[in-house]
Amino acid sequence: MTPESARALAEDYFNGGRPHPLDIGVYTFDAGYVAWPREPTPGDPTVLPDTVGGACIVIDRHTGEVSVRPLLPPELVAELWPDPTPR
Repeated sequence: MTPESARALAEDYFNGGRPHPLDIGVYTFDAGYVAWPREPTPGDPTVLPDTVGGACIVIDRHTGEVSVRPLLPPELVAELWPDPTPR
């Protein structure tokens, strides 16, 4: 799995069929890639975001397998990988 193929997989995972695709962030680490949808920056910071909570995915570098994880900072998600439960 290359960074380009991981990005393409993540874009399809989060945007497949969306009329207005979201920008996708990708963080590379030794065992794979953490990907998440980036919400547009709100014009008014006092307005709550459209999505509260959410998830990111981890794409295994060797198998391409996708695993869903809580939306935490990507460095923390990578640090906790492959343990499925954040500490």
